[in-house]
Amino acid sequence: MRFVIASLGFHPDVVGGAWRVAAAQATGLASRGHTVHVVTAQPDVPRATLETRDGFTVHRFPQGSGRFHANWRAENAAARQLIASLTAGLNPAQPTLLLQHHPYLGPATHDLPDSVPILHVFHGPWAREYRFAQTARPRRLGRRCLDVVIELVLHRVEARTLRRARQILTLSRHFAEHLRSWHPGRLPPVEVAHGGADLQHFAPLPEPERFASRQAYGLAPGDTLLLALRRLDPRMGLDVLLESFAQIVGRHPQARLWLTGRGPAESSLKNQIQRLGIDASVRLLGFVPEAELPRLLNAADLAVMPSLDLEGFGLATAEALACGTPVLGSRAGATPELLEPLDPSLLFPPASVSELARCLDNALSRFHSLPSRARCAAYARESFSWDAQIGACERHGAGLTSATQPLAA
Repeated sequence: MRFVIASLGFHPDVVGGAWRVAAAQATGLASRGHTVHVVTAQPDVPRATLETRDGFTVHRFPQGSGRFHANWRAENAAARQLIASLTAGLNPAQPTLLLQHHPYLGPATHDLPDSVPILHVFHGPWAREYRFAQTARPRRLGRRCLDVVIELVLHRVEARTLRRARQILTLSRHFAEHLRSWHPGRLPPVEVAHGGADLQHFAPLPEPERFASRQAYGLAPGDTLLLALRRLDPRMGLDVLLESFAQIVGRHPQARLWLTGRGPAESSLKNQIQRLGIDASVRLLGFVPEAELPRLLNAADLAVMPSLDLEGFGLATAEALACGTPVLGSRAGATPELLEPLDPSLLFPPASVSELARCLDNALSRFHSLPSRARCAAYARESFSWDAQIGACERHGAGLTSATQPLAA
């Protein structure tokens, strides 16, 4: 089969869970003998316009440099041209499926012929995510009113894009259950195909190597490292984590909390760390390169995922477990789907400073009660391969291209 993947970003060009999924699909489908083309935007540090790697081809269109609406129109026009060139003069012996990864590029696919069905991979409600992100910045009344208009437009674009698809894939039952309440009315069929982790890249280190990594990071033998691999965004609940950590660090003076990533909440988190007086125990690491993530996750004793909402799967949770690092996670979004089968006690209520503080205190006081590193890694190997995702793409590719189906109204 022939797959064209339309994705606003692509790993490792751009950091983000959705872009990791797109890359995993491209790599997995190509490894199974399919022809794969990826259409994506140039990253901030430009790369080759045309690149072949891992058995698939990446086509990059120019990224806009003006205001959002102008960029959106220009980037969709450029993506539309690329997609049209890749779907013109198709060979009936090799049917084509378009895998769409974000409604941002929805207009680029509106002119596709019915012979090229769309499988939309739903990563989260665009408008709601926008609303959460804006809470990180002070907004005047006029800007808040404009935000409401922007949110409505994003919602409508997403609804139209979803209804244009023949099939929707989500990475979690949580999103599948909520999708029809976010977008009432007729939608294409929805299926869950869980995300995964690169189980060769994210794997436990032998204990001597793990000890050497901890030393290289400056950790003392008695230190306990808590790690949060999160975008610095209000919906990630990192402010709740800092408040909770401040309540228990006095009882656990060798506890260390490190936060990775960048995002709109970075400034407010820095101020909060200073206000709470925990700067001696907390570090903001900023961007951590992909190659370093397994070593950092292995060095950690515990990962914490305190999301408030809209957690569609949690690739960082799967990757931490694959490295053997136990994870504490909030009961928000899809996180319970990942952690409950391993150990329900790893979960805590979202947005509760006192409950998270209690959970952290219990974990640090009775570390032996957490799942062992060997058990976490074994669970990840059993649960988080990309086979379900790749298999779903193949199955829908075969099914959707074998017969013409009516679009949802």
